Amino acid sequence: MVTFRDASAEDSGLISHIYATSWRKSYRGLIAEDYLKRLPNEYWVPSVRSWLESGQLYGLIACADGRPVGCAIYGRGRDAGYEDWCEIVSLYLLPDTVRRGIGSALLHEVMRVMREDGYDRFYLWAIEGNQTADSFYRKHGFIRTDDRVPYRIGGEDVADIRYTRS
Repeated sequence: MVTFRDASAEDSGLISHIYATSWRKSYRGLIAEDYLKRLPNEYWVPSVRSWLESGQLYGLIACADGRPVGCAIYGRGRDAGYEDWCEIVSLYLLPDTVRRGIGSALLHEVMRVMREDGYDRFYLWAIEGNQTADSFYRKHGFIRTDDRVPYRIGGEDVADIRYTRS
């Protein structure tokens, strides 16, 4: 059974651990392997703490049988022209829990909560070439746009692609 609870800044370590664990599995072949191997579980603690303490972004923890297995960070859009959209900043699951409907349930719960706050349009960024994420978001009604943000990570070129759902 999947349940949800609001995340707080005190959950920053847990959320960062979920991110790092997911990255090591999900981004093989997309991000340099040596970068992923060196990625510390605590890498995102300062960012997540700042996001959740700011009150501008919210967090949701997904639990399966009482165990935290996934998380999402979301809130009012931070990109110019998207201020009246809900931005799903991140959605990650521990690798041993994928393909069990937990990610779908988490995404739907985020959208339900944000609809209650008056949002009816959603967007997110996903790493270009991540076929699993592409399939997942398209299955849930998101459309890949031409918006692309290139950057370097682990010494390699990477890009994020924006997906939208109205």
